[in-house]
Amino acid sequence: MAKFTRSPNFESVSASNLSYGILRIYIWTGNKNTPPPVTYTLRKSATTPTTGNPRVSFEISELIRDYLDTEFDGNYTGQGVWVGIALDGYNSSNVSIIDYAYTVIAFDGYEYFENPSPQSSSVMITNRNLSVLKDNIFKIPIYTATSPTVRYYVNGQLVGTVTYLSSNQSDEQIEYISILNNDKVTVTDSSGIKTINIEILEECKYEPKKVTFVNKFGALQDMYFFKKLVEKMNVKKESYKSNILNSSNGYSTSNHVYRDFNVIGKESITLSSGFLSEEYNEVFKQMMLSERVWVTNLVNGVVLPINVKTSNITYKTSLNDKLVEYTFDFDNSFNVINDIR
Repeated sequence: MAKFTRSPNFESVSASNLSYGILRIYIWTGNKNTPPPVTYTLRKSATTPTTGNPRVSFEISELIRDYLDTEFDGNYTGQGVWVGIALDGYNSSNVSIIDYAYTVIAFDGYEYFENPSPQSSSVMITNRNLSVLKDNIFKIPIYTATSPTVRYYVNGQLVGTVTYLSSNQSDEQIEYISILNNDKVTVTDSSGIKTINIEILEECKYEPKKVTFVNKFGALQDMYFFKKLVEKMNVKKESYKSNILNSSNGYSTSNHVYRDFNVIGKESITLSSGFLSEEYNEVFKQMMLSERVWVTNLVNGVVLPINVKTSNITYKTSLNDKLVEYTFDFDNSFNVINDIR
């Protein structure tokens, strides 16, 4: 199972005569079988609980996250890191009395408080009903460790089958399968068959936008906003009163008395989703919880980083609201004037 580093991950040992523990952490990308020299070495004294043996525990998620910085420029690549764990417990005579070691892939994902369970499915999105744009390639992240088989359907007819073999390469732990005008996809692994139904939409009145974000599994997830689009700009600036008198106490009427400086412009967009299935409540939830979000202009393919400005959501259901539609505000994650130095 993969580790999700936005939630805590503990490494622990316990023994009757445990005095302290030493944890060695190895973090790297590339081949699983070529670990680097140790990345972190941690030592911690054992604590004795009211019942049971002395125990040493280390929380390691924040250390791993330093090596996870998911990026997106229009190309979909798996961005996990290998994590090697070697934990030894010692007695007061500095003799190792208990130990274990293993290697696992880590993604920048998280678990929910009420459901702290690891990834157990090859499909790295939660919704099983998708609304996608006609004639536009849509990506679905697949976890390859279980060697899943993907089958593509059009009008109920099987049109293609691909099996993804498990790999020792970190960037191949997630593969992004391409959907183009398919109405159904199935993913088969050791846990069974997952069916993804696809609704193909055509929208002409408004220009659709594709929003990509890092979801709870640490994978890139796409969704389309089909309806109304509003673009805005907010400007912040400072000003001062300037002395425009010349040496003869005259002045030019074309000179600025009040002058602006440090002018900063920032653009924002408001996007409406259109009518979607209730499953998209979870998608919007994960988008709002994401720390990395991008928007793609489907006309020219330009990808820009954005931040979700909307900070609250009331979940809609077909029972209460008949139709499920949401509107979100996003800020561009950069200023209008290039001020990168």
